Amino acid sequence: MTRADRLKRMLNPACVAWFGGAGLAPAIGYMQANGFAGEAVVVNPRRAEIAGLTCVPCVGDLRRAPDLAILVIPKEAVLETVRALSERGCGGVVCITSGFSESADGTARQAELVAAAGEMPVIGPNCPGIANFLDGNAFMMDHFGNHAPGRNVAARGAADGGVAVKDVAVRGVAVISNGGAYLSDLGCADRAQPIAYLIGLGNQAMVSIADMLDAVLDDNRVTAVNVYFEGIGDVQKLSQAAAKAARNGIPVVAIKGGRSAAGARAAQSHTASLSGDAAVASALFRRFGWIEVTTPTEAIETVKMLSFTAIPKGARTGFITSSGSYAVLGGDIAEQAGLQMVAPTAAAAAALDLVLPTYVGPANPLDISDAHGWAQADQLPIYRAFAQDQHDLFVQVMCYPPEGGWDMSTWDATTGALAATKGDRPAAFVNTLAEALPRAARDRMIANAMAPLQGIEDGLRAVAHAARYGARRDMLDPDAMLLPAPRCPQPGGTGNSMSEAAAKSWLSEAGLDVPRHWIVDGPDTLADIACTCAVKALVPGLLHKTEAGAVALTVAPRDLPATIRAMAGRLAAQGLNPDGFLIEEMIQNPVGELLVGIRHVPDIGLTLTLAIGGIAVELMQDTATLILPAPRADIAAALKGLKLAPLLLGYRGRPAADLAVMLSAIETLCACVADHPDIAELEVNPLLLTQSRAVIADAVLTLKG
Repeated sequence: MTRADRLKRMLNPACVAWFGGAGLAPAIGYMQANGFAGEAVVVNPRRAEIAGLTCVPCVGDLRRAPDLAILVIPKEAVLETVRALSERGCGGVVCITSGFSESADGTARQAELVAAAGEMPVIGPNCPGIANFLDGNAFMMDHFGNHAPGRNVAARGAADGGVAVKDVAVRGVAVISNGGAYLSDLGCADRAQPIAYLIGLGNQAMVSIADMLDAVLDDNRVTAVNVYFEGIGDVQKLSQAAAKAARNGIPVVAIKGGRSAAGARAAQSHTASLSGDAAVASALFRRFGWIEVTTPTEAIETVKMLSFTAIPKGARTGFITSSGSYAVLGGDIAEQAGLQMVAPTAAAAAALDLVLPTYVGPANPLDISDAHGWAQADQLPIYRAFAQDQHDLFVQVMCYPPEGGWDMSTWDATTGALAATKGDRPAAFVNTLAEALPRAARDRMIANAMAPLQGIEDGLRAVAHAARYGARRDMLDPDAMLLPAPRCPQPGGTGNSMSEAAAKSWLSEAGLDVPRHWIVDGPDTLADIACTCAVKALVPGLLHKTEAGAVALTVAPRDLPATIRAMAGRLAAQGLNPDGFLIEEMIQNPVGELLVGIRHVPDIGLTLTLAIGGIAVELMQDTATLILPAPRADIAAALKGLKLAPLLLGYRGRPAADLAVMLSAIETLCACVADHPDIAELEVNPLLLTQSRAVIADAVLTLKG
C-alpha cells in the first residue's frame, strides 16, 4: 500500500481509536456532531467509558487494528504506543501530543518516534488533527466549524446550472496547514466557505504537506486546495503534487507565514519548520502556477471564487454597482488588483442609453443608481444591454443591509437581475463590508452560480486571482513544474568565499567574459599597463570592498602606484592586510549593470535572483527570483519585469544592451553552479552590459561548509 493510499485510509476510516483521558470528550463530541458513523473506541486503562465510548486498557485489547489512532497522551508514552500500533497493523496515527522537535529537548524524541512508526504514517506530532467533512470524519482537538455533509451550502461548478441549493453535489476546498489557528480561522468564519478537508500537520515528522496534497488531489469532490506554509520542504515531492494539481485542473491557493524576521522566528519556535526566504517561496508558487495570497480572509474569498462559479478565462470585467462611490473606489481597487474594465462598445452604450435613468450614463464601472430600487423585471433590460459586450466575467459591488435592517428585496432583485442575464459567464457579488452579507442572500447567489464575496478589497482581489489563474490555466505545463531533489554538498567545501580573482579565473575558464586583468603584490610589481583601470584590494573575507575603501575606479596608468599605496594605507589603518591587488581594465561606455545571484536554498535547491546592479540594488528593492532550472523564456520575462529594465533595453532612444548576450551569460552562470554541487552561492554584481558584451565586473563565490 502506498503512502497516499494509507493517508486516504486515515482520512476515511471505518474504525477509530482515541488515546487519552477525560479531555477527549469535546473532541469526541465534535466527531459525533459531524456524522462519523464508523466504529470508535477509547484506549484508557483507568476508565470504562469516555463521552459514551467504551474504553479498553491497551492496544492489545483492541478488537481490530484501527484505521486511525489519535494520540492525546503524555509525550513519554507516545513511543511505546506508536510502536505497538505499528506492530498491530494500524492504518496511521494522528499525534496531537507536543514536546517533540518544536521544543528545545525534543529533536531526538521525534527521531525515535519516526523509527518506532516504521512504515505506518504519523501525522504530527504537535498537530491539531484532521477532518474529512465530505464523509463525516472529524478528528480534531478543538472546534473548527460545523461542516457535516448537507449542513452547509455545497460548492458547485458552472455545469450545475440553476439547480436548487439542496440539489447541489457535496464538494469543497481542502485546507492543509502546519498549525491549527489557520484552520480554525477558515473553518469557523461565517462566510459560506465550502470546506471539504481541514488537515493540520504540525511538525511534519513523517507526513509532509506534499504528501497530503497528493492524497486529497485524488478526490474529485475537491474544488480547490488552500495550503498554509510556515516552512517549505520536500520540494521534489511538492513539485510532483503541483504537477498533479495542474493535470487535474485543481487550483491551489498558497499562503506563506514567516515572511518577516519576527514571523520567521515565530515559525521556527512554533512548528520547528525553518522558514524559507519570502521571495523564494513566491518564486516557487509561481513555478507551480499557484495563487499566492497574504491573509486568511483573502484566502477564504479566493477559494469561494474558485468554487462557486466558473473560473474566468480572462480579466475583462463587467463591473456593476448602485453607487457612484463604489464605482470610483471599487474601480480603483479592481484595476489595481489587475481587473480590466473596458468602456462599453458603441452598440452597448446606445442600448444602455435607452434603459438607464436619464441622469446616468453608460460606463464601466456601471452605476445603475436608483434603478437598483426597481423590480427585477424592470432592471433586466439594463443588465441585458450591459452584458452584450464581450466580458470574461461580471462583478457586482454593493452592500446588503444587516439582517433585521431594511427590506432586502431591492438588493435581491438587483442580484437576481445579474444572475438572469450573465449567461454561462462567471459572476461574483462583492459585499463592500465583510460582515454584512446575510446567509440567505449568500445561499441564493450560490444557487445561481454566483460567488458571494465579502469585503471589497479581499473580494476584488479574489476575483482578480481567479481571472489570472483562468487565463493561464490551459498554458500550465505540469512537466515544467517538476524539480530535482536538492543536492547534498560534496566533501571538501570550506564554507569560505573565493577571492574575486580566483572566482573570475574560474568563470573565465567556463567561457564567461571577464575584464582584462593583472594581479600584483604592490606598487613595485606593476606590469606595463596602458589602459584606464579599476583597482581592488584582495582581502580574505572582505565582501563589501567599497565601504572599506578597497576599490578605486577610473584610475589612469600613471596614477596606479599612488592609488595602490593609498589603498594599502587605508586598509592597514583598519587592521586589514591585502594578499595583493587586482587591477582590471575599465569597461568603456556600459549601457547598464545587472546583479545575478545564484544560491542553494536548503530543502528547495538552486534559485536565481536578478536585479538592476550596482549600489542602488538595495535601495530600489527591485528584484526577480526564479527557481532553477528555468527556461530562457522565463529568465527573459523576469528581466523585462524589473522596473528599471527599460534602462537596459533602450529607453527613450538610449543605447540598448544585447539581450541575447545578457541571457547567454546568465544561463552560463546558472549552468556553472548547477554543475558544481559544492557551491553555496555565486553573486555577480555588477554584470556590466554594453551593446555587445556582458562582462563580469565583480564576483563573489562561496563554497558550502
